[in-house]
Amino acid sequence: MNHLASELDDKHRTNLITPIGEWGKWMNGGGWLKVEGISVDFLYRDMEQVNQVIDDCHSGQITIDYQPGHPHGFVSSIYIGEVAFGLPLHDPNGVLAALKTKTTPYPAKLKQATVNKFAWEISFSLVVAQKAVARGDVAYAAGCCFRSVACMNQVLFALNEAYLLNEKGAVAIANGFALRPADYQQQVESVFALLAADAESISEAIAILDEIERKLSQWYGDRRLEI
Repeated sequence: MNHLASELDDKHRTNLITPIGEWGKWMNGGGWLKVEGISVDFLYRDMEQVNQVIDDCHSGQITIDYQPGHPHGFVSSIYIGEVAFGLPLHDPNGVLAALKTKTTPYPAKLKQATVNKFAWEISFSLVVAQKAVARGDVAYAAGCCFRSVACMNQVLFALNEAYLLNEKGAVAIANGFALRPADYQQQVESVFALLAADAESISEAIAILDEIERKLSQWYGDRRLEI
């Protein structure tokens, strides 16, 4: 694998690829290449694990784990999305082709499981963010607001039966969905532009996200916890 990666890399660097398992149970390992001046992630996937996770998605089972590079976390349903979007360059035994047949239509149980797992936390993250107001703790508030938005994205992708692969660009993609609060991207971006180390800014940012959640809840009902 290292020899292949070195051949593909613009500078033919060596030892670019990690051993299998180096990056944890979800990323499996890989490396970062430059191919024709473009940064390319070279990632391993355990096909037995991918197949099992896809079956889990169809039965409504998803997990989320800590993973560097995924600031919200690695949601297991990423695997089914990778298969759905992936373009096989070499699949002589039809392994990926067979897996692709399991990605359409979007699994109904995955849709419900995603809403169930993340919808309640949208508002919960905003409740705990309120604890940062009096202290002007903008770092804590920003983390809570990000987590709330990340959960909104998970729910929006599920409601629109679209696979979410990564936090990067998710807000912009969600802004183009049929089911979404009006001006979703603009409002989310305004929240992070507002955040500063004072009570007023933090409170205003939380209020904007709270209103987005109220609009979003029309598609899944009231999931707010009584605290």
